[in-house]
Amino acid sequence: MTWRVYQGKIMLSRWAALALLCVVVAADATEVQLDVGGTRLRYEQPAGYVRVSEESPTLFRYLESAMPPANRLVEAFYTPADIQILLAGGEKVEDTYFMVQSIRMLENQTVSTADWRQVLSQASAEMGRFDVNAEVARDATRDKRMSHAAGQQVQMEFGKIVTPQVYSQNDNEVRFLMLIPVTVSVEGQPLSINGVCAGAMLLVRNKPLLVYAYRATSTAADVTAAKQQLAVATDALLSLNASSADVATSPGAKLGRGLDWSRIAVKAAIGAGISLLICLLVWMRNRRNQGS
Repeated sequence: MTWRVYQGKIMLSRWAALALLCVVVAADATEVQLDVGGTRLRYEQPAGYVRVSEESPTLFRYLESAMPPANRLVEAFYTPADIQILLAGGEKVEDTYFMVQSIRMLENQTVSTADWRQVLSQASAEMGRFDVNAEVARDATRDKRMSHAAGQQVQMEFGKIVTPQVYSQNDNEVRFLMLIPVTVSVEGQPLSINGVCAGAMLLVRNKPLLVYAYRATSTAADVTAAKQQLAVATDALLSLNASSADVATSPGAKLGRGLDWSRIAVKAAIGAGISLLICLLVWMRNRRNQGS
């Protein structure tokens, strides 16, 4: 082999390695489109994750059925491995999973940044006073809803849910943390989990959104991971949909005029965080019972 041929092979190897690196880097950020009230929002799907609505429509419909009436599930993002764990009725998912939701009363409205700042300021203060356990106790139809979704008798028992903690806030976004201990019994078969949910209420192109990062366990490492991954998701969402233009709130929204929007937002945010952890428990137990 001549030196020139050897150099040529080295150069080809380097180009091949560079091309492979470009493929890997490109795979780190898959941009997808989410439809919220007729507005197409750009969302960065994490590397290694898939859209549940496409990968497992059955699981997506089940998640939809567990939504609080005030919320709509826009999309969920799981790893394929975790979807297989859920389909098999496994003990718990291993990775962080993500949900994007809208508030039904506001989805088709246009909300100004000024009105949203007012809502967030009030919602942040409200969250610190919000009695989650009392709110959970007032939901008399939860077992019935989940039994209908599961196709089996479901009973739920909560441990003490710690008051949601606001840990980050600016003019456009509030981030909060919930630790949720819960035991679910499906046809007399119990399953317990101590989950963590990091959530954010934010305005994206004048559309209020709720974004969540969940972990099925709540160690200090899980809490840190949920916060960090939520930050990556919301920062990318805001960056991809950045716009310098602002608009007035649409008349139908009537923000701050007759309705307590901050409390509506808080209840929607917290209720969804709790409901989706419950939903996964019921799904896992239901799948396990079906397989037995």
